[in-house]
Amino acid sequence: MAGKKTFQPEQALDKAMGLFWKQGYEGSSIEDLVQCVGLGRGSLYDTFGDKHTLYLAALKRYLAQSLGRTAALQDQTGSLYEVLEHFFRSNIDLLLDDPARRGCFLVNALLEMAPHDREVSALTQAALQETEEGFYRLLIKAQVAGELSWTCDPHQFAHFLLGTLISIRALARAQQDRRVLEDVVKTALSVFR
Repeated sequence: MAGKKTFQPEQALDKAMGLFWKQGYEGSSIEDLVQCVGLGRGSLYDTFGDKHTLYLAALKRYLAQSLGRTAALQDQTGSLYEVLEHFFRSNIDLLLDDPARRGCFLVNALLEMAPHDREVSALTQAALQETEEGFYRLLIKAQVAGELSWTCDPHQFAHFLLGTLISIRALARAQQDRRVLEDVVKTALSVFR
């Protein structure tokens, strides 16, 4: 049948996401995308629109895949310290298991594109807010359970935990070794001992 797509758009989007994640928006030319995705320029434009639209679609796909981990924090069992330790250890493992050491696509977008791109800024800010909200709900749960004093401001601690998460993700991209990332987390979590 003429005009029927013979490729999977989701697979092509995953490939584009991988390229943007590794090289950034500015570092990924249209020709790089064409080569990476394996589509002709016309098919790429017909399916995804321009480079910016493709970048936004890739970022949204990444966020949809990754934000569930933070949202599930409050469903974890164990003490506040144990849940946070497991969460951060899992993040470190995920970051360091990536042979390309791409870091976090969200943090990469936050640093490269968000300062001058309103659409990327809106997506990244919403994702950060959702992550912070996951921490906040976990902290409230800990207060209700008597693990965290009611004099502690859960918003302030949620900001702190978000900063810690962004920190280890940026440091992983900067090729820091596991010990550095674990030291950051260990020091941050000492607040909850």
